[in-house]
Amino acid sequence: MRVWSTDDVAGRERFSFWNDAVCDAFLKVRTECDEPEGFQGRISSVTAGPLVVNHVSSQMHLVRRSRSSVRVDNSDHFHVNLHTGGACILTQNDRRQSPEVGDCLFFDSTRPFDLCFPTAMSLTSFIVPRVLLLARAADAADAAALPLSQSGAGALFNAFAKTLATTADRLTSAEAVQASEIFIDLLALALGALRVREAGGSVRQARFQQACLRIRAQLTDPALTLTQAACITELAPRTLQTLFREHGTTFSDYVLEQRLLLAERQLVGGSRASLTELAYAVGFSDLSYFSRAFRRRFGVTARERRAMMRQDNS
Repeated sequence: MRVWSTDDVAGRERFSFWNDAVCDAFLKVRTECDEPEGFQGRISSVTAGPLVVNHVSSQMHLVRRSRSSVRVDNSDHFHVNLHTGGACILTQNDRRQSPEVGDCLFFDSTRPFDLCFPTAMSLTSFIVPRVLLLARAADAADAAALPLSQSGAGALFNAFAKTLATTADRLTSAEAVQASEIFIDLLALALGALRVREAGGSVRQARFQQACLRIRAQLTDPALTLTQAACITELAPRTLQTLFREHGTTFSDYVLEQRLLLAERQLVGGSRASLTELAYAVGFSDLSYFSRAFRRRFGVTARERRAMMRQDNS
């Protein structure tokens, strides 16, 4: 666990320290405060698989990510803030949200935003790699700063987020990877339900989200084809192809991406399987193809990725 606290910082230097702490723990922003001297704030941070889980408490202030900050900072994440105390106002995409205690805010690091905390506050912030969520919900960015539902899929996600917020620091590496998978899956499900609602109940969007869920459940089958996928999703092959095309991809590219992400998560989670066993376990039938695809996708070989993970944990 890493901690940033103003407790041991001189009063006049506290808010400058806080600005640096927020940039270090999250992303490049500018913080503002009407009464910076004597400011009090604390951030504790843990990793849970590919997620970063930050617990934050502070006095009133403003966090601003400007267009210039976005240009110079390559942060490529989505953020989910679970509010546990105080007030907050999020502004992004010309939308404005003010969550109640216990609600979640969803926003995008690649676009400007303001987070105004008009009172003392506390929250847990989940930092989600953009690529992992987009693999499950291709239009997730469109949902930034929209209110998540408090029923159905939204309620499932909210309940799990609250549980993970209190247990992330006690999970083993393997447990953290599995928990992060559930978190991102439920977030994608909640965003899918949200987008259906915003689109006026789009049956087509709902079909696509449901199809993706069913296909991911069959990823480990190396014989998975478009015809088989059409059968398990109860859609015609041409309809399924069209749905993927509408979301900027193809069935085969989607399956490849999901299998590579699954393999990478197994490596990060400390799987002891050989690379050959791992490749076959996630649905590849050709080890050399897996190796080439993995390196093309992640910029390193699977063996190098495993070595990096072991070095990080040593």
